[in-house]
Amino acid sequence: MALRRSRRPPDATHPLGYGPERYYWALLAAVGMFVIGGALSIWEGVRALIHPPELDAFWAGVIVLVIALVLDSVSRAVAIRQLRREASARRVSVRQLLRESPDPTVVTVYLEDSIDVLGAGLALIALILHRATGSAVPDALATIVIGLLLGYVALKLTSRNRQLLANQGLPERYVSALRERLSSAAGVRSVERLEAVYLGPGEVLVAADVRMADGLSGDEVSAVLAAIRAEAAHELPVISRLYLTPVTGDAT
Repeated sequence: MALRRSRRPPDATHPLGYGPERYYWALLAAVGMFVIGGALSIWEGVRALIHPPELDAFWAGVIVLVIALVLDSVSRAVAIRQLRREASARRVSVRQLLRESPDPTVVTVYLEDSIDVLGAGLALIALILHRATGSAVPDALATIVIGLLLGYVALKLTSRNRQLLANQGLPERYVSALRERLSSAAGVRSVERLEAVYLGPGEVLVAADVRMADGLSGDEVSAVLAAIRAEAAHELPVISRLYLTPVTGDAT
C-alpha cells in the first residue's frame, strides 16, 4: 500500500523515478570544476615557484580581480539568504543544513562562491605584494592555496553526493518525528519498523511496518492506512512514496 507522487513519471526501467539523477550530475560537476581546477591551480603555483613569471598589466589584473570579488560576493550573499531561509524552515543552523541538505544545487553554489571570493581576495593581495616586493612568491603561494581549497571542496561535495546516490537515510530526528506521527494515528498501536531514504531533492521514500489495533476488520485496516496516506500527502508533501505494511495481532 503506497502513496506515490513524482515530478517526472517513472517508467519500467526506473520504477522509483529519476531523483538521484541530479546527484550524478552534481558529482560530475564537483569533479570537473574542483578536482581538475584544483590540480591545475596547484601545478601553476609550483611552476611559478620554479620559474617566477614577470609581472605584466598590474592595473588590469587589479581591475579584473576587484570586479570578480564584487560579483562573487553578491552571488554568495544570495546563496546565503537562500540557505538561511531553508535552515529556518527546517529549524536547524546553516552549518547543519550544509551537512544534511539533499539538494546539491544551493550547497554547490554557496561553496563555489565562497571559494571564488576567497580566491579573488588572495589573488588580489598576492598581486599587490608582487608589485610591492618584486617577488613572484606571493602569487605562487596564493595559487597553491587556492588549488588546495578547491581540492578540499571537491572532496566534500563528492563525498556528500556519493552518500545521496547510495540512498542515504534521513537524519534520525526526522525519522523519530515521523515514527511518532504514524504511531499516534487512530487505529495504530505502534510502528514496528520504519525506514526513510532520499530519492532525490525534496523526495523521500518511507517504508514502515505498522502494528494495527486489535479487533479491526480488513476493511477497517484499509481505511486506517488510507487515512494515514491522505494525511501524509497533505501535511508531508516531501514524502513522494509511502509504503505501509499492516501488522495485526500481538508482537512476538
